[in-house]
Amino acid sequence: MEISNVSHLYYNDISTDIGTATFILISFIYLIAQHYVLSYSSKEPFQIKLESSSFRRLQRLINFMIFSIVICFLTIIFEILISEYYDSFLLLLVLVLTNSISIIAMSNMATKFFSWYQMRKEQTILIYGSMYCIIAITAFVTVLFMGMLLVHQPEMIDTDSIVVLPIIEQGSTISLLNYLYYYLAIASYVITWVITGLLLKDYIKKVGKAKYWIILSLPLVFYLSQLLVTQFGLFIPKDASDNSTFQTWFLFFYTPSSLIGGILFSVPFFLIIRKSNTSKPLSNFLRITAYGLILFFAAGSATVYHTPYPPFGLLTVSAIGPSSFLMALGVYYSARIISRNRTIESQLRRSDKYSQFFANIGSAEMENAVSEIVEEIRKKIPQDEGVSLHELQLVDNEIIEYLKKYQSAKRSKKQLDGN
Repeated sequence: MEISNVSHLYYNDISTDIGTATFILISFIYLIAQHYVLSYSSKEPFQIKLESSSFRRLQRLINFMIFSIVICFLTIIFEILISEYYDSFLLLLVLVLTNSISIIAMSNMATKFFSWYQMRKEQTILIYGSMYCIIAITAFVTVLFMGMLLVHQPEMIDTDSIVVLPIIEQGSTISLLNYLYYYLAIASYVITWVITGLLLKDYIKKVGKAKYWIILSLPLVFYLSQLLVTQFGLFIPKDASDNSTFQTWFLFFYTPSSLIGGILFSVPFFLIIRKSNTSKPLSNFLRITAYGLILFFAAGSATVYHTPYPPFGLLTVSAIGPSSFLMALGVYYSARIISRNRTIESQLRRSDKYSQFFANIGSAEMENAVSEIVEEIRKKIPQDEGVSLHELQLVDNEIIEYLKKYQSAKRSKKQLDGN
């Protein structure tokens, strides 16, 4: 991220043999790590049978798109090694693929959260759904904004290419997309900070209200303080040489700001793992969600539209899609596990605010699953015209209660057989 963000200032130093070797080394480490993380999330004990195959189909589609990103990545590396250039079209392709994964995964989870909110009128569920929705919209705007900039870049980027940040004319379509992209990114950060603050509210009693909000607000203040420079133009020196030094230190200082936020946003998930006696599959999926959050907000700090050689920003840009997938995968399977185990749900419900959040989405997911089963049963039963809607709802409620009791008894029997 750091190298990518200052590449327009030091592109002569980056496009050396050492710079190329560094890029290739980091790229292979990234690809190996990505393969490990994605395979880790698919292995036992993570294989859970689902009543619905829709999420399985979504997983297969996203895995194919991630595989396509890896192919593009390897093609760029081989082009640099063999021909000492790379095609800018491949950057555009990676940008579209990785943000498309984010759009699909986040839209799907936003729909899930809004359906859970219908079952459990909890503000944390609604805000979390809004967060996923904003992230999906941001990814769409990112494709439009950065895609339009990449289209106008040279087809082949080599060591002789001059790295210059694109000039965006005020009032143009790209200018509008630039503002949308920037403020949507801020909105996603702020709303995630809000939901984190709500989930961790129990710590007010432990550390005190003033101390709690000061500690929680530091990452947000640090992140938003960069607006003083980028949007209000404060502290920027007029001298060209001083301005270059200022840009270097500004970019170096603020690049990790979203990463710090990602670490903060992952805290509730790690706390559930540490404080709750949860099952191993649930702990693993909560961990996957936490790591997905950290990677996602870290990945939002770099770009490739200025086409540096070699394209260091590609590492973080290509992580947007897989990290979004991890966020969706972790939350969804966590809810499914809780929905199937009333013991875990009861334990979480008696714990802190951040644990109750997962108890609520697990309970809502169970009710959604049961409602789907009831709907299927109703379709197969001949309808009597003399039966009122109220009577049908009473029958539905009886079926739902029976299915809940059956599921709970079945889970208890399995636990007794295991003992």
